[in-house]
Amino acid sequence: MKGLFPCGELAADAGEEHRVTGTGRPATFDPEGARLHMGVDPEGFRRIFDCIWHEVAKRRTLLDEAYEAGDMTSVILQAHTIKSSAASIGALGLGRAAAAVEEAARDGATDALAAAMVRFHAAKETLSRLVGLG
Repeated sequence: MKGLFPCGELAADAGEEHRVTGTGRPATFDPEGARLHMGVDPEGFRRIFDCIWHEVAKRRTLLDEAYEAGDMTSVILQAHTIKSSAASIGALGLGRAAAAVEEAARDGATDALAAAMVRFHAAKETLSRLVGLG
């Protein structure tokens, strides 16, 4: 992971799961695993990551707008797209949070959706800090 992002090795962060825990918990962020899966060099992965991160940022805005408007069809679509995009770049915690939003919206579970949106934004903020991007 060193060299890909300014965070270097991941350090513990309030309540988040991390790549190097030794506890068997799933990773929050595993860019090296994603890079190896893609079969690209670190610079190539960084370019891919930046492109996908930019797209995810647009989708986050669309997700928030859909949620505020009560448009569950769009919430499901945006959350699903973020989930897939996040997984492709190793942003597993963000992907899991987006999956929870998608599931709650699909189920029409208003309280669960509100809680999932809070967790989604927390996961986004954690990842933003880890990679040094807004």
